[in-house]
Amino acid sequence: MKTLIIFFKLHLKVVYFFIKLIPVNKNKITFLSRQSNNKNLDFKLLEKELLITKPNLKILILCKKFNNKKKHIFSYYFHIYRQMYHIATSKVCIVDSYIIPISILKHKKSLTVIQIWHAMGAIKQFGYQTIAKQAGDKKNQVIGVKTKNIDKLMCMHKNYDLIISGSKEMVKYFSQAFNATPNQFMIESLPRIDYLINEFENIRNRIYSKHPNLKEKKTILYAPTFRKNKNKVEKLIKSINLEKYNLIIKGHPNKNIQINKENIYICDDFSALELLTVTDYLITDYSAISIEASVLNIPIYFYLYDYQDYIKYNGVNIDLYKEMPGVCFDNIKDILNHIDNNKYNLDIVTNFRNKYVTNYSGNATKNISDYIINNCL
Repeated sequence: MKTLIIFFKLHLKVVYFFIKLIPVNKNKITFLSRQSNNKNLDFKLLEKELLITKPNLKILILCKKFNNKKKHIFSYYFHIYRQMYHIATSKVCIVDSYIIPISILKHKKSLTVIQIWHAMGAIKQFGYQTIAKQAGDKKNQVIGVKTKNIDKLMCMHKNYDLIISGSKEMVKYFSQAFNATPNQFMIESLPRIDYLINEFENIRNRIYSKHPNLKEKKTILYAPTFRKNKNKVEKLIKSINLEKYNLIIKGHPNKNIQINKENIYICDDFSALELLTVTDYLITDYSAISIEASVLNIPIYFYLYDYQDYIKYNGVNIDLYKEMPGVCFDNIKDILNHIDNNKYNLDIVTNFRNKYVTNYSGNATKNISDYIINNCL
């Protein structure tokens, strides 16, 4: 298996050697993602801002979700060739995830690679932090091959010139996860924070227009992190008083939660981020949506029913019980009782936001755009 991976890397390097003979377009920026098949919000906002500042830019966005099914691997293989061409002919590449040709190939010195990770922070461990853990072993699968050394063999998260971190506090965790040094980081919020702040009323009005019944009661949003096993959604549904509260359930983009019950909102037409604008109480776990919710000063509850197992098999960077005292529970009924009794101290959220969100002034997108135009082109 190791031999197969080495051969895979070698043949891409040979092909890329010849692709690199094609001249660079000094005004070209390529965005790359394997998180979804569509442009993500951060890419859209940054693309728009870049073109406002410098309209003659050529911007290309390549998004193709990766999975390990053999049928998909074949098509993704040819997608890598397309990525290589555009990487070789670009002045800047912006990624939001691990991109195979970015990390395993040797690029032109003129190329700048910027990582804007797809989460505002790292509450749970990922990347190099999880290599020795069970979660890391299970995730380490590329082109259908499993091995404990797959991350190192595939040069995971190499070749980043700049990494965006939403706060100085997060740099130490991102450094571990990306195997990077602190001087590779720019401290700045993701464009999505601007979207929450600047478009708050517009987003909320669109949601209420589509789901007018949400106006009638207080709304609880349940947005857990990705899990391969089942979330305890049924327990939440059975415990909540739906006469008193709206309940929106929003699964992770990589694993939607299927609910076929009346009076439960799924709101497939809106993202979890957008749904924060109509949320009175957020229930989550290890998801970075808690960091985004803190910008809107929303009461946040952490449903940590598997806390010890999660620490053991995946790992966390933030001690939530310490950082968010009094709002972490292993029993959903305790959370709902706390909500009913209106006991929430919002100073907890304010402290959390101030620690993990450096910029919530609504100008992060422009700051990143200006940096790219002034320093990378």
